[in-house]
Amino acid sequence: MKPLPDFDFTTRKIEKNEELDAAAWAENNGWIVRKIQYQGRVGCPDRLFAGYGKLFLIEMKKPAARKRKNGGLSAGQSGEIKRFAEVEVEIKVFYTGPEVIEFLRSHMPSEKPFEKVVSICDLL
Repeated sequence: MKPLPDFDFTTRKIEKNEELDAAAWAENNGWIVRKIQYQGRVGCPDRLFAGYGKLFLIEMKKPAARKRKNGGLSAGQSGEIKRFAEVEVEIKVFYTGPEVIEFLRSHMPSEKPFEKVVSICDLL
């Protein structure tokens, strides 16, 4: 039996797997990660990331949702992002685990070596 000519064999990325990859990386690199949800409300961001003196609310969407109207956000999610923006709190939206990891990495202390090495003789 032959597959239909328009059948798409590309691997699908599942939002949950992307979210879990990012959460595992974050926890292994000094972040506290919490799955969050509201009681009696809709539109809650997926995860809270805390570490290095910073706190981030993050909404994860599957990569294919990037092409959709409003980035795949529901009306409740869009409304919640606007409500938080009104009080100057940003909810970040990401579509892949590596995007979240790169964002978090950019908010961690630099791992670059010191520009200038100073010996004890220089100090005396």
